[in-house]
Amino acid sequence: MPLWNDFGHFERLTAGLPRVQLLETMATFSCTLACRSCTNYSDYGMKGGYVRWAQMQEWLDLLFTRLRVDCFSIIGGEPFLNPELRLWIENFRERYPYVMLMILSNATLLDKNWWILDSMEKHGMIYLKLTNHQPNAGYFQAAKQVILDRFPWRYEGDNQWFEPNKILDLRIESPDTFLRTFRGEYANMKPYDSDPAEAFKICNQQICPLLVDGKLYKCSSIGMLDRALSDHGLSQDQDWQPYKDSGIALDCDDSVLKAWADNIGKPHRVCRMCPTPNDRPFHGHYDTVISRI
Repeated sequence: MPLWNDFGHFERLTAGLPRVQLLETMATFSCTLACRSCTNYSDYGMKGGYVRWAQMQEWLDLLFTRLRVDCFSIIGGEPFLNPELRLWIENFRERYPYVMLMILSNATLLDKNWWILDSMEKHGMIYLKLTNHQPNAGYFQAAKQVILDRFPWRYEGDNQWFEPNKILDLRIESPDTFLRTFRGEYANMKPYDSDPAEAFKICNQQICPLLVDGKLYKCSSIGMLDRALSDHGLSQDQDWQPYKDSGIALDCDDSVLKAWADNIGKPHRVCRMCPTPNDRPFHGHYDTVISRI
């Protein structure tokens, strides 16, 4: 059943809560592609499997009574690797009807998961964001065409479409460069120790906080850091200690939660781990992508 009785009930209960435009979560930690410098560290084959809906619902039931979220985004890894993803979508739309739901996918598995279009038509308020990591691969254009043919989209420009009757969004991204957030390789990865304000200037996760393992983090690079370090035997590396366990619990004090929400879109001490423009951290993306299908 819905967490709120109606929209008026939702407005009353969330009116005084801290508010964020977007909150992401990892549905799965593995991916069908390995993109060098993935901000979620999914390119090396991260351990952890997938998150079950029962666990996510427990977190969200608490979170949405403490934080107003305009758009909740399911990311990975590749979300469609989660065998419970349909359960996620159906239950989220029924339980949290006034929160926009985004699914961020690389489209490699859409040909086996067209139920997502049925869910979009049934529930509405679903934002499908597709990232084209392999411009020369036929699967992406084929998937894009199926989606465009399904709904009476209105083109908004800049590879974005909107369907106003169901409140659906479609966005296509084609990133030709990626930013490497650490020095070295995974086996010997090190933080940069930058000026946080300078590092934040080129951050591509400025307004992308993450919910993972029942905690809230400023971004996925800091939220997934402990897992990446553990997978590579670097948990005790002294250089990483200032950045480990940087999340806040969902049952933290109100003042802590408000300070966390107020900092979204601003530099933070954890930004020190990332590079600045002077480090020249950008590299060509497409030539580094490896398919795991």
